[in-house]
Amino acid sequence: MRPRGPSPLAFGVFGVLATTFAVVVVVAALAGGDEAQSPAGPGSGPVATRTAEPVPADGTEITPPSYRPPQRLDLGTQGGSRIALTSRGTMQVDLRYMNRSQTGSRLKRNPLYGTGTMRPTSCRAPRPSTQQRAMLAYLNAVTGCLDRSWSAKFSQAGAVFQLPRRVFWSRPGRGPCGTYPLAGAAAYYCPSNRGMYIGLSQVIEQSGNADPARNHVPYLAVLAHEYGHHVQSMAGIGGAWWWEVSSRSQAARDAHSRRSELQAQCFSGAFIRTVRVPLGVTAARWQAVLEQDYRRGDDQNGLGKRDHGNGQNFAAWLNHGWRYARPGYCNTWAAPSSHVS
Repeated sequence: MRPRGPSPLAFGVFGVLATTFAVVVVVAALAGGDEAQSPAGPGSGPVATRTAEPVPADGTEITPPSYRPPQRLDLGTQGGSRIALTSRGTMQVDLRYMNRSQTGSRLKRNPLYGTGTMRPTSCRAPRPSTQQRAMLAYLNAVTGCLDRSWSAKFSQAGAVFQLPRRVFWSRPGRGPCGTYPLAGAAAYYCPSNRGMYIGLSQVIEQSGNADPARNHVPYLAVLAHEYGHHVQSMAGIGGAWWWEVSSRSQAARDAHSRRSELQAQCFSGAFIRTVRVPLGVTAARWQAVLEQDYRRGDDQNGLGKRDHGNGQNFAAWLNHGWRYARPGYCNTWAAPSSHVS
């Protein structure tokens, strides 16, 4: 999640017109293919977990809206992105920089959406426990797997990717987004310093004290969700949505926040699918995560907020990412309001 207070716009808002952009434009434009605006898989929307009970065998499907394939995204003609030269001598687009007119394309037709299915990830991690040292070792190991998986996706999109900062804390402190622990949040992402903040004991307490030694997947989902916000940040999605609503009403901000949180849920599910074998994500463990995330919805958690999505959708988008493992199917920005309420 993001801190529930006002989010700082942590990105530069005006980029420099790139004149030597031809090579990168080809890669990035091709990445925004015909699937880029689809918020769901073929013929189906996210599976809606309406209660904390196991999902029915036949599922509960939401029919997605019909849509026309978008025009291919040509960053070169829009002129706001920056080019970076990698250590290997290749050029990549830094999607965090954009002109104001580009925010819609960053959200709905992002080059990341055209990168296809996420491949299985080789991942080794020690089993966590209630001991802080064990949880720290687990989070660090899995973050390494997330680094490799998402770096590969950005490379496919021809886009710059920087690794997030790991702030897995055991003592209270302060960062650019404020002090931690943050009320109601054992984990959050701060775009100002690309930091993932997770309290080693707090995350267990706020997960119903679920024994990590018996089922580590809830903690895997929390970590992958915060990493999903980092993915949004590097893809320009985080800056774009905040830019669109920073001067609008609280209701408008909440609506965009829900789309952001549900997309992070979907990105989380997509990654977890890639490590289901090496990390032992069984059907029973996955079902427990869906039930837990249902209870975290705005209509279930008793916090009185409407910025993360209701329980049905919060669980549904997580499961949707798991089901398809394609970033293009996590395009909550093109989904109807009923899917992101």
